[in-house]
Amino acid sequence: MERGDKLPEDKPRGRILQLVMDRLPGGVRRRLEPVLARRRWLVRGAIAALALTFLVLLPGYLATQPKFLQRYAEMDTFYTSWTTSTHAEVSCQSCHIAPRVVPRAMYAVRMLGEFYASIVMPSRQPRLFTSPKNEPCTSCHQDTRTTSPAGDLKIPHRAHVRVLKLPCVHCHAFAVHKTNPEGKHTPRMATCLVCHDGRKARKDCPACHTKKDLPANHKSADWVVVHPLKQKEFDCKSCHGWTGRWCRRCHLERPRSHAVRWRSNHRFKVQRHRNCEACHDGPFCVRCHGEVPRLNLDPTLRLVE
Repeated sequence: MERGDKLPEDKPRGRILQLVMDRLPGGVRRRLEPVLARRRWLVRGAIAALALTFLVLLPGYLATQPKFLQRYAEMDTFYTSWTTSTHAEVSCQSCHIAPRVVPRAMYAVRMLGEFYASIVMPSRQPRLFTSPKNEPCTSCHQDTRTTSPAGDLKIPHRAHVRVLKLPCVHCHAFAVHKTNPEGKHTPRMATCLVCHDGRKARKDCPACHTKKDLPANHKSADWVVVHPLKQKEFDCKSCHGWTGRWCRRCHLERPRSHAVRWRSNHRFKVQRHRNCEACHDGPFCVRCHGEVPRLNLDPTLRLVE
């Protein structure tokens, strides 16, 4: 560049710099020109880096944090439950997105869009997640575990996950975003009994419990008849407290004794042991008898609730 040539800047600062350069010796000016050119590129690069940070990286980071979901009314309850669970230190994408580069990158891009969409449309309620698949779960949890953390249950995870191909959320539906009826994040026994019904899988206590077995008195031939009289001797809830409707599971089923000829033969059974009121209230008997039969009536018997 010869004396008199103009630098590309047309702003006041550029004109001042041009005047200074014009008054420098040619050799000095030639050495300074590459330095000034690099400075311009550095300034432009810094501006681009700041724009990338404040418009892309920072919003993208904030959008992938669980707290970001509090702005969506429908997800606030899920966030609150997450904070009280054992996964409170685990991010949303760790469970809901496959642990691979492409799915995680696509999730980050999507959440960047959600960041700006939430500003433009604050009332929008998007569906961001589906139920976790097994792949994210097994990236942290080994399926070689065979007992519960307390050691009181036998849970062969590999048999359930790899052999039976059960999704983890089938048993762990209450792990993070909701609690079971007992207010805990642990699986319910009722869920286990869906399969452990005596047909699909064993339902005897030792099949799953390491510290419980069927008590000896439960094996007696007359246990079905006499068990109501034993309630004061044993704490039934220590085994059956997993649901408040345990008794109803049996009492709402027609007993095997109520066979085809039960209508004509039940009077002989009542003479030996009156327990009709354990299942039937007064109006039930009145439909046939016209009144509540008094034979062997025990006023302490109550309808099973």
